[in-house]
Amino acid sequence: MENKGFYKRLGILLLGFAAVLTFTILLYILAQKNIGIPCLFYRLTGLKCPGCGNTRAALSLLRLDFSAAFFYNPMFLPEFFYIGWVLFFCCRSYLKGRGFVYRTPALWLDITLLTAVLLWWVVRNLI
Repeated sequence: MENKGFYKRLGILLLGFAAVLTFTILLYILAQKNIGIPCLFYRLTGLKCPGCGNTRAALSLLRLDFSAAFFYNPMFLPEFFYIGWVLFFCCRSYLKGRGFVYRTPALWLDITLLTAVLLWWVVRNLI
């Protein structure tokens, strides 16, 4: 009976991944039509958030243009891999029936990346 719960959770996760893939394809199509996604934080405050440029960086990576991705947001790759790290452990927890929660296996990594992102946020608005 427990396997049934596992497969149900697996199906829900696969549906979520399908939604993310669909969203990524939509972003790619919008980029081809030169339709951007504005940063609401930037529009309201005039300051760049730590994620400003991430959409353009992701689209540059889809074109395998790594230098452009770095130009748009140098923190994109660390942010991208960290989000993947967190999602992996959330999905693993979910599949084990403990809910979609993040219990860090490496607190030092969480603290280091959060500190780097906060420093980048300050620095990018000063330069």
